[in-house]
Amino acid sequence: MKPRKVRELEWQQVGNLYILIDKKNNKTFTLDAISFLVWMQCDGKTDLEDLVDLFSINGNRDIVRGAILNILENLKNLNLIEW
Repeated sequence: MKPRKVRELEWQQVGNLYILIDKKNNKTFTLDAISFLVWMQCDGKTDLEDLVDLFSINGNRDIVRGAILNILENLKNLNLIEW
């Protein structure tokens, strides 16, 4: 599973949140910091296990995998990524 962004979007940080700006479709999306970092890694080359490795510390892989899968599903539902 190698998620990739549907397209590159402009973004800006507002406090602890990140606003993705889709000028083509005149939409904005608000992401928390972790969701934004996951979205940034969706390059079509990085697979799920690589993402889990990137965010895991001290043997918490199962928890991280579940959280990343949830984030990826939310990003897919927003049409920000595809598989």
